[in-house]
Parts: sequence; C-alpha cells; structure tokens
Amino acid sequence: MSVWTVANQKGGVGKTTTAVTLAGIAAERGLPVLLIDLDPHASATHYLRAADDDGAQALLRGETPVPVRCSVPGIHVLGAGAGLAAIERQHGANGMGRRLSQGLAALRERFDPIIIDTPPMLGTLLINALAAADALVVPVQTDPLALHGLEGLMRTVEMMRKAGAQVPEPVMLPTLMDRRVRISHETLDQLKSRWGAAVFDGGVVPMDTRIREAARDGRTLNSAAPYRHATSTYEALFERLYQPTPEAA
Repeated sequence: MSVWTVANQKGGVGKTTTAVTLAGIAAERGLPVLLIDLDPHASATHYLRAADDDGAQALLRGETPVPVRCSVPGIHVLGAGAGLAAIERQHGANGMGRRLSQGLAALRERFDPIIIDTPPMLGTLLINALAAADALVVPVQTDPLALHGLEGLMRTVEMMRKAGAQVPEPVMLPTLMDRRVRISHETLDQLKSRWGAAVFDGGVVPMDTRIREAARDGRTLNSAAPYRHATSTYEALFERLYQPTPEAA
C-alpha cells in the first residue's frame, strides 16, 4: 500500500492541483484512494467541497477518523480544519514527527493510494508527511525563485535522513510552464542540470487558466473537457508512482 506525499516549502507551485489530480486519476481507475489535507489553509478540502471536519487533525491525535466523501465520486478525504494550526505549533514535541506514520497503519489496509497535500512551510505537519511517504512528489514552478524553495525542501529531507528517517528520493514535477517565456525554459534547464534524474521526464504541467477553473468548479483535471488536455503529464506521473499489489494487478 502506497503513501504519496506532495510537498514543497514554497507556496503557489501546484501542490494542491497535483494532489487532487492524482487522486482524481486513481478514482477514475476505480482505486480506493484517500486524500489527506495537512495544510491549515485547507486548499484541497475546499477544492473538493469536502466537509471541514478536522479529520486530518484527528488522525494526528491518534484517533481513527472516518473519511468523508467529496465533489468527485470515488475520492475519500480527511479534511483540514482550524485545529491543524495548533498541531503545527507543536514543532519539536517528543515523538510528534511520527504521529502520521503511526495513524496511517490502519488506513493503509483500506486505501491505496493515500495522497497527502502539505503546507508550504517547514514545521510539524510537513515533517510528518515526509516521514510517512513511500513516494515524494515535489512540484516545482518553472520560475527562478521556485528553485530556492526547492533547495530548502531538500535540506529538510537531508536533515531528516541524518536523523534516521527513510524519506524517499523525490520526483520533481515541473509546473506552471509558460512555453512562450524564455525564463521558463531557462529555469527548466537549470532544474534538470542541478537535479538530473530526479526531474520527472514524462512532461511538464503547463500554465493554463483552465486549471484554475477546474478548482473553482470542484472538478479534477482528468474529469472532462475542457480540463482534460492538461492531464497527460499527471497521468504519466501516476503510472510512474502506482505500483499495484499482486492482488490488485
């Protein structure tokens, strides 16, 4: 059973769109997918019109919350609420960084994949999500400033590994690519030069206002026209990440 964490310490790079779209593709294929919203801003929760029930907070408290339905059939959600901000302030509390891994033990038997959307900052919630990951997806906007945020995340990953956490190698997904602008191409070249094979080679996510329209409408990009044209990269990413169990294959 597989947990996919979508993370970057910079905001506005496409984390929520990536998490929600991967969940939509899984649901379209009939897989028992769970999306966990660990961002106190609750972007994925609002995107999917899910109940603002603090299911993610309950999981981190050691409870067994019941995932809720949302606007997209087949996606189950543990939503974010105001209580997550209080947990974020517990950074450094003894054993706090492993709470999510422990809480996911029972859910792994019911859901595959489990996809985690994360906050754009280093803290307890991001540490929990990285420690729980079987796969790490890092959306990176093709903009020079986004490369600095990526360096910060990778320093966090290295710090956690030195502390004994088994954080997987990242899959860096280029996002918000404007092919008309030279700086987007230069940034993509820099990303590949710096990180090599870690950069996803199955395509880039384009800059497209219809991606925002999908969020407005509570629909995943794979659901229907006019959004589906932007899905091919996400479908290729899904194929790379999803490793079905022998029973499901």
